[in-house]
Amino acid sequence: MAESTDPYPKYLDWLRYFSAFLLFTYGLSKLFGRQFTLPPEMALRPVGSLSGYQLAWFYYSYSHVYAVILGLIQLAGGALLLVRKTALLGAALMLPVMTNILMINVFFFIAWGALFTSAFILTSMFAVLWHDRHALLGVFWTHQPGEPASVRRYYRITAALVVLLVVMLLGFASWLAGSKVSK
Repeated sequence: MAESTDPYPKYLDWLRYFSAFLLFTYGLSKLFGRQFTLPPEMALRPVGSLSGYQLAWFYYSYSHVYAVILGLIQLAGGALLLVRKTALLGAALMLPVMTNILMINVFFFIAWGALFTSAFILTSMFAVLWHDRHALLGVFWTHQPGEPASVRRYYRITAALVVLLVVMLLGFASWLAGSKVSK
């Protein structure tokens, strides 16, 4: 992969370091059981009386292994961000993780601090990736071979059939579910 011809901006260093600090903080809090925990009496309340935050935390607290894995991923991403040579890999690793965390924070109304923190980290990951966008574009698009012209039509028809099959299966499943409800 070709290195970026742009000099590495100082603000990216600070974004990486601060994001790594935040990822370490959140990752360790998951490993030490400080996140995804609710008081046991929450289990006695009716589900309809729980807030989005309580429902999300109740759901995620079910699996300690999940919290540990997520915490380890956050620690690994933070460690990769600390070194300029591995920052691109760290940003690529954390992009889907932080997108998911941001969506949870937005749609389950977790907390304003968590929302702003996850948005900051996600924005920082985009900034790191944007700096090397030409190299990434080469790896994921420009340097990827397309289908040979002689079989391109076959591949496009196959892709269309896959999409059509999925749509038909979803339609059939919806029809089945609707017919069971009406009985």
